[in-house]
Amino acid sequence: MSRVRAPNFRPRPRGALVAALALMMAMQASGASAQGAAVLLADSFADPVYAAAPKDDPRLFIVERAGTIRVLRDGAVLPFLDIRDRVNSSFSESGLLGLAFATDYMQSGVFYVYYTGDSNPSGGFPFESRVSRFKASGDPATSNVADPQETILFRVDQPDTNHNGGTIAIRGGFLYLGLGDGGGGGDPFDLAQNDSSPFGKMLRFDLSQQQLPWTPETWAKGLRNPFRFSFDGETDDLYIGDVGQDTLEEIDAERADSQGGRNYGWDVKEGTNCFDPDPGEPSCDATELVPPIHELDHADGNCAVTGGAVYRGSASPSLRGLYFFSDYCSARIWTLRWNSTSPLAEEVTDRTSEFPTGAGPISKPVAITEDGSGELVVVSLLGSVYRLVPEPGTSLLGAAALTALAVLARRAP
Repeated sequence: MSRVRAPNFRPRPRGALVAALALMMAMQASGASAQGAAVLLADSFADPVYAAAPKDDPRLFIVERAGTIRVLRDGAVLPFLDIRDRVNSSFSESGLLGLAFATDYMQSGVFYVYYTGDSNPSGGFPFESRVSRFKASGDPATSNVADPQETILFRVDQPDTNHNGGTIAIRGGFLYLGLGDGGGGGDPFDLAQNDSSPFGKMLRFDLSQQQLPWTPETWAKGLRNPFRFSFDGETDDLYIGDVGQDTLEEIDAERADSQGGRNYGWDVKEGTNCFDPDPGEPSCDATELVPPIHELDHADGNCAVTGGAVYRGSASPSLRGLYFFSDYCSARIWTLRWNSTSPLAEEVTDRTSEFPTGAGPISKPVAITEDGSGELVVVSLLGSVYRLVPEPGTSLLGAAALTALAVLARRAP
């Protein structure tokens, strides 16, 4: 996400209403038999950067960069958590960035957030990165309010203002955090290959740790800015969208049975290109460097990969197992299929035209995530959240669009 600043957002409900109407008209004209759609769920958010939901929960929890999480259900947007008093969002890549629900959230109400906050004492650092634990107030299955009291589990001072990562995710009793290389251009602090530094790494925390602060294990290294990563909800395979420098964006992947310890190459390499091998680091042709399963060239208008999710929903059986991802600048949506026994992705397909919004492409996508039923959601930094609705041969697309239209009609002034 580097090199591009977040714009100021102002909600435009009338524009969204027109877009929904246009989508309905297009469906009627075409019969909606050839493609799906990106159905607008809401467009009233301020700098949204992520969305998540507990498994089988009909609600969607939207993360706003300034430090708030809001609940979206049946068209209503409700406040869930407000920690703006402790979040530093002064820089384009800082703020409240990640959210993960405990696997037993419906019983425990426990969830985790990742954000940047002021260092204390500052020590000359712009801010620190934190992983904190919170709990819902009341019955977590129905409560739309969280207790703002937090337990800070992990904190680390950031040497620069960018490359902060952004995702936390849970697999097998561990919480994973992707941290960027410490910021600047070209890994100026030489941290991604430095085994004594947490930067440029995928960190793993045992959720059963009792002593604070938590001590992380370095799961993988050689990452520049793994802004969005995810686990396949069926296989538990790991997919990482690692934002590139000036030439290449990359998708990395590893099997669920990996024992960790992989080196994804930065800053020795940028994708498959040799970049800046320093003395004491592996050479560009070292076999220990794990190449990406897919890469995007900046010559095609790309600038910062938006890692996504493997589709495991039920609306489109033919798309199950495909990994959806995007790019912040080109705003295209692709899928790929990865056979975990193969070093390269297969069936890479540009599907942007298959998911029209009725008002142009989804601009500035910063997350493609799953809702509680495994259907895919796209978050635009400009304030909108969409659901990808594929294969509208059934009434699914029409029902979704009608729902969106009704919601927007109720909110339009």
